[in-house]
Amino acid sequence: MIAIDLGHRYGRVARVGPDGRPEVTTTELAGVDGVLDPVRALPRLLGASGAGKDSPAARPDPAVLLGLPATGGREDELRYAVERAGLDVARVVPEPVAAALHYRAVADGVDHTVLVCDLGATTLDLSVLAITPDRTVHVVRALGLQLGGDVFDAAVATELTGRLPEGTDPLRAARTLRESLDGPDATTAPGVDAAGEHRAPALDRAVFERAVAPLREHVLEAVTEQLTSAEPAVDTVLLAGGMGAVPWLRAGIEALPAARGLAVRCDRPGLAVVLGLLSLQDFGVLRIVAGAPAQSARSGSGYPGRGAADERPHTEPSFHATDPEPRPARPPAEDPEPGGQPGGKPGAFEPPEPETAGGPYAGAPRTEEPPYAGPGPAEAPPAQEPPYTGTPRTEEPPYAGTPRTEEPPYAGTPRTEEPPYAGTPRAEEPLFDAPSPAETSYADPPESGAAFEPRALFAVPVDQLQYIRRGDHLLVLWAWPEGSLSARVRWRRDGGGTAGTGPDDGDVVCRRRVYEHDGGFDLPVGRGAVTLTVEALVPELRDGCEGASSLLVPAEPVVVTYEATVRRRLKGRIASVTFTAETGCDLPGLRIVHSIGSFRPTSTADGEVLHEVPAQRLSAGTPLSVEFPLPATRGPSWLYCFPADASTESGIHIRPTALHRLRVP
Repeated sequence: MIAIDLGHRYGRVARVGPDGRPEVTTTELAGVDGVLDPVRALPRLLGASGAGKDSPAARPDPAVLLGLPATGGREDELRYAVERAGLDVARVVPEPVAAALHYRAVADGVDHTVLVCDLGATTLDLSVLAITPDRTVHVVRALGLQLGGDVFDAAVATELTGRLPEGTDPLRAARTLRESLDGPDATTAPGVDAAGEHRAPALDRAVFERAVAPLREHVLEAVTEQLTSAEPAVDTVLLAGGMGAVPWLRAGIEALPAARGLAVRCDRPGLAVVLGLLSLQDFGVLRIVAGAPAQSARSGSGYPGRGAADERPHTEPSFHATDPEPRPARPPAEDPEPGGQPGGKPGAFEPPEPETAGGPYAGAPRTEEPPYAGPGPAEAPPAQEPPYTGTPRTEEPPYAGTPRTEEPPYAGTPRTEEPPYAGTPRAEEPLFDAPSPAETSYADPPESGAAFEPRALFAVPVDQLQYIRRGDHLLVLWAWPEGSLSARVRWRRDGGGTAGTGPDDGDVVCRRRVYEHDGGFDLPVGRGAVTLTVEALVPELRDGCEGASSLLVPAEPVVVTYEATVRRRLKGRIASVTFTAETGCDLPGLRIVHSIGSFRPTSTADGEVLHEVPAQRLSAGTPLSVEFPLPATRGPSWLYCFPADASTESGIHIRPTALHRLRVP
């Protein structure tokens, strides 16, 4: 797999070399613009890098990872140019996103906003990227300005007017001088004659700084505007492009008031895009969305779940509050207290009055207690005590007796009209209002709405169905359709029993609240190949069709780990290397290399081959150990394993248990 970064004037092709390191080829596209005319520019780039369809390097895997310019590029033309060259497009990624991958700004659990400052040969591209913890990159905005190296060269060429010999290209000479004076220590730059040979110094730093100072200020003003207006706020600035390595750019951004406290990173900015594209082949899940992220996503996905959980305790107490409502029957408890009234105990009578009556009873009994002790009949209150119009004390006993006398006529009425239900008149009403037991069970949990989902939900496909393999588990990720609160997940393990404890197949419903809380849907499916099917459940079918999204997860490659130990004996040192694997496999031939120095070897050429392990069968959980003499050396050294045949892909990963264990003191 190769990565292609096609710019206006320069193009770059990257691939992984035999030693595992990236190899980058940079080509100047003379006479053609790579962004505006990729059909003509791409053959020149592939021909210079040896990555064309007839190249041996392109035959094993003709897949291409393409970078899409932040401004001015068109994806359809890029795809057409690559397919016309006989290659296959694996993925197209915006160049600022590729630069963020190069700086490792996209990872699990990362939540920040970066500004990618790409200062190239033709344009200055400023892109604001919001990165969320689920490996989603939101391209918030992208701005392109004609402030690239060509504009700087034109300003320097103006200062060279009349100083160059006849026949000299002023722009090419200005570019050479600018590249010389952009360094921190250069004070003068050599001139160039018509034949391209250097002559006496022609331009000093003072003249150069005067020519480019307005352009530098313009660049820093554009960066300041993006930093102050970006939402969410930027916390990191990433430099990219051919001019991204000039010292004044990083120093100028760090000195801006708007960049105070921000990190400005500069690591091979000229190769940031193409190296970021190359890292995609082992990166895994990556989502790219246009537009700023939602506020809820930035504040944390746990809030919806907690809010929904908080609503339930508020609803449950309301039901409990209705249950004890019969407690107002406590006023009848006051009825026996007036019964003690003839006893003439005013102190015992006063406490219950403020509980039921309130203010009127608090002041009245002090003057009326003596008359109440004397008269007992009901005729005395209206004549002797006119101010006591309410007469609650004398009326409460009749009220207590009234329902007893009125109950017989009321009890007789339902018995004649509804003889069967005479025994349970109070329970009859709720039973007849809800004759079906199923309806009462649905009414018990009205909050969840689970009883109504099977009646009104439709199954639709999901977008961006992806996975992250974590040992025996899969973390399944997808984009939820609008209005969907649950999804149906089905899986089938291909090939029968593999490592892992999960079932061979399954069919479950995943709630969106649980999905957002856990950061995905976790499946224990082992290390073998798995077929996933996900369909979201929505209340309305908008597109007019139902369906599901499927994904085939390939089996995880077999990993063989090894560890080196050294023992001292009378005749010298003996080294032992032990290989283990969790899954049985055919171990390919290996070479154990001894490298002297502080740096770990990257190929067999970096040291001496001390031992060769022949290809053989390695059983699961059974270690394989080899021993060989280790020559005496001074200083630190390394023992590292490499495949004997690097050109053959065995599908088995050879990894050390820990790098520090491979270092020999």
